[in-house]
Amino acid sequence: MAISSAATSAAEAWKARIEAHDEQSLRARGDQPEPADFWSTLAAGFRADPRRSDDLVVNLLSQWATPQTSVLDVGGGAGRYALPMALRCRQVTVVEPSPSMVAQLREGAREAGIENVSTVEAGWEDASVEPADFVVCANVVYGVKDIAPFLTKLDEKAGERVVLVAWMDAPPSIFSPLWKAVHGEERIELPALPELLPVLWEMGIFPNVEMLEAGGPRSAPNLDAALAMARHMLFVRLGSPEGTRLENAAREMAVQTPEGVTLRGRRTRPQGVVWWRPSESSSRRGGFRSRIPRHEPSTRS
Repeated sequence: MAISSAATSAAEAWKARIEAHDEQSLRARGDQPEPADFWSTLAAGFRADPRRSDDLVVNLLSQWATPQTSVLDVGGGAGRYALPMALRCRQVTVVEPSPSMVAQLREGAREAGIENVSTVEAGWEDASVEPADFVVCANVVYGVKDIAPFLTKLDEKAGERVVLVAWMDAPPSIFSPLWKAVHGEERIELPALPELLPVLWEMGIFPNVEMLEAGGPRSAPNLDAALAMARHMLFVRLGSPEGTRLENAAREMAVQTPEGVTLRGRRTRPQGVVWWRPSESSSRRGGFRSRIPRHEPSTRS
């Protein structure tokens, strides 16, 4: 599917990009069945130490947290941000549709002795939840086709603040160089922060934007782990012709770093923390700030 230039709104352009991406994915998947839980083999990799102090997003969120604060984490995954917030807040509710992510979240909470986290196993569109003081939605929106209703519900459920976290490039883009080598065409990228802001503006939401430098490109522990993740993300069967092309391309592009294996040419990826107060009128909302810290944190997401 080509992305139509006739899209008349930012939200329609957003949806068209995702539909084109998804159609390309379906062609690549072929007759392979879609997994019941896409994240089942990857969820453990989304765990992070709840007490880490070098995560710039956590540190920024912490500025808004008090022992009386209630938090709703939409698409909270394995608890990368929910668990640190639970250490600082009264209650955190995580809305997450992936059973494997929820299992990792609960295990992480148990190991950390955190008891004030509850879960709602549903997609945001279908979730029935109570409002919270602030609503967090980190690295979720890239694949949400009907983005305006999704954002509206975030706004409606927040008492004090809505916080979105989004990369300049959607996370699957790290595999795009391999996609062309395997499937013979350029990958159609999912929308990300540059496309998100016009959608918000179109909705009459003019948010604050805090830009954070995220450090080096994401890496895998070793080449075998990188290949396993790439097969999953590129819909490649082990031992297939596509699998052979993937292995050859990955070995050619792989670079060993102190943190692990990454792909040659991958750059640091800044991310934005986008936030607004739902009680404010559109004429008073937001502003723009950019802060690039001088140090690079060791954590990656």
